[in-house]
Amino acid sequence: MLSWAILSPGWLLTPALAQTLVERHCTGKPDIPDDQQIVACSDAIKSGSFAGKDLAAALSNRGRAYRGKGDFDRAIADYDQAIPIDPGSAISFYGRGVAYFFKRDNDRAIDDLTKSIALDANFAAAYNGRGNAYAAKGDTDRAIADFDQAIRLNPTAAYALNSRGVAYQAKGDIDRAIADYDQTLQLDPKNVVAMNNRGRAYQAKGDIDRAIADYGQAIILDPAYAMAHSNRGGVYQMKGDYDRAIADYDAAIRIDPNYARAYDNRGSLYGTKGDQDRAIADYDQAIRLDPGLAHAWSNRGNAYTEKMDYDRAIADLDQAIRLDPASVQSYYNRGVVYTVTKDYARAIADYDQAIRLQPRLALAWNNRGFVYMENNEVDRAMADYTEAIRLNPKFSVAFNNRGSSFARKKDYAHAIADYTEAVRLDPAYAEALMRRGMVRRLSGDKAGADADVAAAKKIDPDLVE
Repeated sequence: MLSWAILSPGWLLTPALAQTLVERHCTGKPDIPDDQQIVACSDAIKSGSFAGKDLAAALSNRGRAYRGKGDFDRAIADYDQAIPIDPGSAISFYGRGVAYFFKRDNDRAIDDLTKSIALDANFAAAYNGRGNAYAAKGDTDRAIADFDQAIRLNPTAAYALNSRGVAYQAKGDIDRAIADYDQTLQLDPKNVVAMNNRGRAYQAKGDIDRAIADYGQAIILDPAYAMAHSNRGGVYQMKGDYDRAIADYDAAIRIDPNYARAYDNRGSLYGTKGDQDRAIADYDQAIRLDPGLAHAWSNRGNAYTEKMDYDRAIADLDQAIRLDPASVQSYYNRGVVYTVTKDYARAIADYDQAIRLQPRLALAWNNRGFVYMENNEVDRAMADYTEAIRLNPKFSVAFNNRGSSFARKKDYAHAIADYTEAVRLDPAYAEALMRRGMVRRLSGDKAGADADVAAAKKIDPDLVE
């Protein structure tokens, strides 16, 4: 009896080849959406088909996807598993370092990124990442050195040129910053972050129109870029175009309701318009969203000062200084509160610190001069007013105040000269007119005195000699 023989092609008898991580769509690259990669990498990890460096790669790739979604804790957990399996993976140390950076744990970020560089000295992105962490710690020189190395290794690394621009801007070297942003945009014309950053640099240079143009272009490229809307709002606020500023702040908040700085910025505009209640409501929200945002605490303190709620003002400014001990604004604002409440020793201490941090802050020199006058330290007051005027020759208030210090010393000629300059700079400066009139009367110029007093009262009927 013949039996049937079933013949199979040879390929049916060959074991199926295992899929690679790439074939499973667990690539560790942005070519596949993060959500899809998380599922794909998770399936690969659970499959049991991967071990050793391949398993470490799957964990590291899933960590990168979690990092891309902003889930930094899960990302770190995956890198923590991947690194003991493959301690020679520069990519895993790099990924964990970047995740720590976004969690603001800059010391751990630097440690991991340094290990990544030790494993791969040609890893440009790791130098860039470490540079960002140094910059976040305020070590701009080390940051720039790392960005330089990243650019040497990869001259077309637009991300590193942008990062170096940010560091130069932090050092106050605005022209170099703009040069780096220009080069970034030549390499990547649609880089909205660099476009926004160049806008900030132009704003710092006082080139408001170019700043608005760059913010506008960033918004055209990415209409959902909340930061560009908020930044453009700030420039419109500087120009006094409050309606456009509010519209941009509103847009930033609509796009990202958790954008604390947009609330802070809008609050500052409401404060400028004299609507302190709305300002405080926005500062409240900014602080709820980001309790570490020192600027919002300082601004709210200033708003409470305007409402004459000095205890709350001091509490907020104390917190702002705790969060940012280098905040000139906060020391200056607290000095104002202490001045108003006649706590002159503390006021002077705060103005001292503001001047140490920013020696060219004419407002602080003027205000400290005022406190010295209140303490009857006329020579010190005069010296501070003179410095304020040197720093800002158009500072009408400082001329008025120095005029008063000359008057206190009975140097009427110099007093009249300073009051005259204050009025020339600000023709509607009623107080300077009134004070000049009073000094003219003391120096025997009755006609000049009467004319000045009349002109002052025409501007401000409530003024009295």
